[in-house]
Amino acid sequence: MAGLGRDLVNRFGKLSDGDIDGLADLYAADAKVVLFWRVASGREEIRQFLASRLAAHGRYDVISVDQFQDAGDVVMWDATVETEVGPLQTTHVIVLNAAGLIQRHVPGIRSYWGM
Repeated sequence: MAGLGRDLVNRFGKLSDGDIDGLADLYAADAKVVLFWRVASGREEIRQFLASRLAAHGRYDVISVDQFQDAGDVVMWDATVETEVGPLQTTHVIVLNAAGLIQRHVPGIRSYWGM
């Protein structure tokens, strides 16, 4: 892993630290987080989305990064994450703008091993 992509993985891996504002500041003002069930638009909605995900999972600690690709303006990774409700296999696709801020983020859960 190299450069900005590695930093993004590390920052998302520390979501449990509770720095929701710092993480939301990595997004462009008009960014979108796109899921099947919701689209969060703009930093404030994204901030609320991140806070809700942390609240739903209790904690979010990356155990391992299983796949990673940094193509400059596109960063992708799969990670195994420990949460209060059990381990998750997550995936993220992030598109960066020219300023290096997140323009689009497509997160997902590939597997869940609940308690």
